[in-house]
Amino acid sequence: MARMKRGAKSQAVRDYFAANPGAGAKAVVEGLAEKGINVKVTLVNSIKYKKPAKGGKRRGRRPMTMQAAARRTSANGSLSVENLIEVKRLADLLGGADQVRQALEALAQLQQ
Repeated sequence: MARMKRGAKSQAVRDYFAANPGAGAKAVVEGLAEKGINVKVTLVNSIKYKKPAKGGKRRGRRPMTMQAAARRTSANGSLSVENLIEVKRLADLLGGADQVRQALEALAQLQQ
C-alpha cells in the first residue's frame, strides 16, 4: 500500500467535517475507516476544536513622549542638555523657532 502524503489524514478529516458538520469524533473515525483511512480520535478532536489563527500586526516602537522632557530640570532651575534637545525636537516639529514663539505666546494668553 502506498504511503499517504503529509497532511492527507488531516485534510480527509476536514473534508469529512465539511460534508458532515454535526458529526462527532467517533463518527468521523468510523466514516474514514470505511474509506480505508485510519485516524485517531485525538487527531479528529484537535482538528475539530482548533481555533483559527489570528492575523496579527507587528507592534512598532512607541512614540516618544514630550512630557518626560518637562520633568528633567536641574535643582538650580537651569536647562539641561536633555531639555535643549527636546526644545530642538519641538522646534523641528512645529516648523521653526518662530512657530515655537507663537505657540508660547498663545499658551500665555490661554493661561491669563
